[in-house]
Amino acid sequence: MATEVTLRRFNLSDVDAMMAWTSDPEVATFCRWEPCASTEALLAHIRDTVLPHQWFRAIYLAGDGRPVGAVSLEPTADRCRGELGYVVARAHWGRGVATAAVRCALAAVFGEVAGLARVEALVDVDNPASQRVVEKAGFRREGVLRRHYWHKGRVRDLVMYGFVSGDPFRPSHEGRESMEQEATARTPERADEVTIGLFDLADADAMTAWAADPVLVPPTASMASGVYFSPSRGALLAFLRGTVLPHTWVRAVCLGGAIVGAVTVSPTEDRCRAEVGVALARAHQGRGVAAAALRRAATAAFGDLEGVERVEALVDADDAASRRALEDAGFRREAVLRSHRAAGDVVVYSLISTDDPLHD
Repeated sequence: MATEVTLRRFNLSDVDAMMAWTSDPEVATFCRWEPCASTEALLAHIRDTVLPHQWFRAIYLAGDGRPVGAVSLEPTADRCRGELGYVVARAHWGRGVATAAVRCALAAVFGEVAGLARVEALVDVDNPASQRVVEKAGFRREGVLRRHYWHKGRVRDLVMYGFVSGDPFRPSHEGRESMEQEATARTPERADEVTIGLFDLADADAMTAWAADPVLVPPTASMASGVYFSPSRGALLAFLRGTVLPHTWVRAVCLGGAIVGAVTVSPTEDRCRAEVGVALARAHQGRGVAAAALRRAATAAFGDLEGVERVEALVDADDAASRRALEDAGFRREAVLRSHRAAGDVVVYSLISTDDPLHD
């Protein structure tokens, strides 16, 4: 018989029931928060975070007036997707409560959160119980993101699960092996001629010829972090001065001494990882230049950016050229995230500090 649960909003009177499980160190093991130390602190959390939250619900068992857990949907940088989190009191572990609550949440959020097309769950690789919960609720396992998350003093691997609007509420393991297999790398051409170096204002003239190309498309989605180029020389100068030069890590891609593109490595909200992106002149695409630049940038970033152990790229699933460049550079294909960005599918690639990248 399926466990019956209901979800409703929290209120301040729930503080004592919440204290019973938010103060439990075992419950908090894989959670981002530390065990709650006082009722006063929990009251402040409910008042300041839980009550004004976009979607945060208490979990109730049939016939019980006290919440036994919580389920929430955290907004992300892309309005089409949110990250699901849940917690259940230890006394109710292994009884189907969490699975029932996650199913109830999935049944509700697509109708209650405007623009939502995808719900994702990121689960620690060492938390098999939570993996079973989301799989039984109907999430699809999409891949393993290596060294993706800084958690309580250590870098962790996460399993990415996705549920998109219209998915059935049943477990799906389709494609698990194929999503996690490593792509066969190819040796790029002209790699030995590619170098990367710092930009300066004098590079505006060299950039004009290719930055003005209306067909220029950044091969990786992370270029959306702000490193786009404008056609006019004045705009390029302003862009170099205001964005490129103060950027944490951006380099010119040079071929035979001429600047033919740019590569960036941008820190993320987790100190252990950064996102790489490259923009390349159309005349040099498909010749191994992007792959060589990506490889050099990732290798340099491990030494230049303190604490970074993972460099990743998120690429539109339809962008075969960018996927080839990353695979040629030694990046590992980890997952396909459905409806992840503007309702489009995204492929996740990574290179971590202990990988053995391709050498020229």
